[in-house]
Amino acid sequence: MHILVVTPFPDTAEVVRRAFEPLPDVALELARDSDAAMHLVATRPYDLVAAEPDRTPGGFALLKYIKYNYRWTATLIVMQSEKPRLLREALRCHVDGLILRPSGPEAFVEEVMLLAREANARRQRQQKRVLAIGAHPDDVEIGCGGALARHFADYDVIRILTLSRGAAGGDTNLRLSEAHDAAAMLGARLRIENLPDTAIEPGGETIAIIQDAIAQMGATHVYTHTIEDTHQDHRAVHTASLVAARAVPNVYCYQSPSSTTRFEPQRYVDITSFIEKKIGLIGAYKSQIDRMVSIQPDVILSSAHYWGRFAGYVLAEPFQVVRERDMVQATYPLRDDALAAQSDIEGN
Repeated sequence: MHILVVTPFPDTAEVVRRAFEPLPDVALELARDSDAAMHLVATRPYDLVAAEPDRTPGGFALLKYIKYNYRWTATLIVMQSEKPRLLREALRCHVDGLILRPSGPEAFVEEVMLLAREANARRQRQQKRVLAIGAHPDDVEIGCGGALARHFADYDVIRILTLSRGAAGGDTNLRLSEAHDAAAMLGARLRIENLPDTAIEPGGETIAIIQDAIAQMGATHVYTHTIEDTHQDHRAVHTASLVAARAVPNVYCYQSPSSTTRFEPQRYVDITSFIEKKIGLIGAYKSQIDRMVSIQPDVILSSAHYWGRFAGYVLAEPFQVVRERDMVQATYPLRDDALAAQSDIEGN
């Protein structure tokens, strides 16, 4: 289990570290302020975040933001009992637990472990198993990197299947290294095949590879290329994916720089809180950014603004829906108070 404790006091941090040291199933991290905690929760999943919001600037805003954006992360507050105003604020954060000072490290550890185990078990029951398929290294990150970042924030299992090594677009060793770097940012397992770049076939071999990847993870959600694309590899992968994923309950097609104006999405995923992550994922492919205007950060941001017009003026990624039997929470925009919480943290 992954636990984050936010406290501005080095002595308290040391007591916490020692208290958790004997527990072999806990990965503990410590943050001194809300900014550091925000950075950590954006880069890795946690089962529980504990904070002292009455002694940490931006602490209440941090807990609100986590609760509204990381649905499988439990939150715990440690605070003084004689401050009714702060207790009311704690209730507004919808925290999972509250410990009043003074309390010993044993009581703190017991409450943390109880809540963390409950959160971990709930995640195991409900998490989605996501397979993102691309013809070349970087296709997935460009087309659905923001949606994958949301899946990562929800602790969903993510795997990336890339069917060629992108020889037509540069040095394959470099592109493989870039692909591994990007996958690591999503906590995703990467599988790269060696089908011929620019000559991928939509039939037997391609279908078999995708079917195997789906079966290995028991995929519940598949993202793949759209047929409305001028690149022959993208169209071939789309066709093969639909055959291979015919039993997968949720299948979506993403846009790429070579998609045509016939690409007409029915689903818009709010990636407002994940746009920097998406730009970072694409930035892992430096060899491609240097040669392609279409994946420059300003173009990625402009595209997200454009599609966000259809989803309440947020930043969005568009998808064609092939099949959707299980609605994904990430489809909906963040609540206004969650966005305000993020602004409060940044203001501090």
